Amino acid sequence: MIIGIHTSAQDYNAPYSIYGVGDLEQRFYDRSIGMANSSISLVSSPHYQFLKNPASLSGLERSNIYVNMAMTGKTVTYAGTPIDEANSKTKDFSIKSFSVATKLNNFWASSVGFMPVSYTGYRYGATKSIEGSDDTYSGDYEGDGGLYNVYWNNAFAIGKHFSVGIRSSFIFGSLNHTETLTGEVLSSSIVTKTRDYYNNFRFELGSIYSTNITKNWKVALGGKLTTKTRLNSDRTVSITEGTTVIKDNESVKSSDFYLPVAYDAGISFTHKDRLTMAVDYNYQSWTDLKQKGQGYSLIDSRRLSAGVQFSNQVERWGRRYEKNYVQAGFFTTNSYLRIRNTPINEIGGSIGYGGYLSGSLFYGLSVEAGRRGTITNGLIKENYVQATLTLSLREFLFSKGHKYD
Repeated sequence: MIIGIHTSAQDYNAPYSIYGVGDLEQRFYDRSIGMANSSISLVSSPHYQFLKNPASLSGLERSNIYVNMAMTGKTVTYAGTPIDEANSKTKDFSIKSFSVATKLNNFWASSVGFMPVSYTGYRYGATKSIEGSDDTYSGDYEGDGGLYNVYWNNAFAIGKHFSVGIRSSFIFGSLNHTETLTGEVLSSSIVTKTRDYYNNFRFELGSIYSTNITKNWKVALGGKLTTKTRLNSDRTVSITEGTTVIKDNESVKSSDFYLPVAYDAGISFTHKDRLTMAVDYNYQSWTDLKQKGQGYSLIDSRRLSAGVQFSNQVERWGRRYEKNYVQAGFFTTNSYLRIRNTPINEIGGSIGYGGYLSGSLFYGLSVEAGRRGTITNGLIKENYVQATLTLSLREFLFSKGHKYD
């Protein structure tokens, strides 16, 4: 029996993604990303979407189609006992969201889209000892893959002040883990590849209520419930020793993974449609799931964020148009991970700027800087900077008015 592991890092991309189903994506990459994603109470406009609350879609304008995409580039610097100069920095680029939306009539808007749920990316080295012997193995461990969802979002306006929405998602993907053992007692390396496939449906129910409290000020309240979801799991294992195949994609018993029920609530104040201030709170009930693994456990997570936006607007042809906007935000997160009895928390801030690229194309640029984790108990601290580009295209579809030759 092999026992005892002493880790020594070789290369890190996302060290905490080794736990659970990887690093969970907590952000919705839309216009609000420069406000620390504080948008649970914000309604989409005739020019752009908010994604966090499925009810937000009701604010779109009829007779248009909306295409949205978000991309990020991220640089991370690591600190801690397992880190050395060779693995202290990483860079990453990814597409975070894509969606197509339209408003089908005066009260019903609908969209389909794609977003990541989690991702895995790590690499480290370890020394394994053999019980009853002084011999050891050298182990290299790598992980990659991720979970994604494709969704159908429907939102309904009920009167002028209230809207509801539901987002139906299908989550799918695989997480891959590879162990390579070498040593003097081995004639050739032993490679074990484990692949876990996950899938199931998940639902988000949201609502937004907004009203004027004075002539120039408007208040909005938003809420969202995300259902508890069991991710069905299938595991396959392949083992080779040198050129000898011991197991070839053999199905083995695995445990399903649960995503907890989650609650979001938020409030925003808007002055003359120019100044917006918003606060969001998120709570996820991981403790009730009673899930844990070697060296870690899952605990309830909380995220508090606040953001502000100023919209620079101009008058043209008797209508008001947004020329550009600036944003700032702040957030703090108590993670769902507790490793070596130490919670893995995160704190950060963001700024954003955006406007027109052309008559129908809008862009947003944001930069977020933050810190995640700790060096306590031999853990790893991440200091990161992330830049996000969002693009929103609005195209006219049809009109019920007169046609001209």
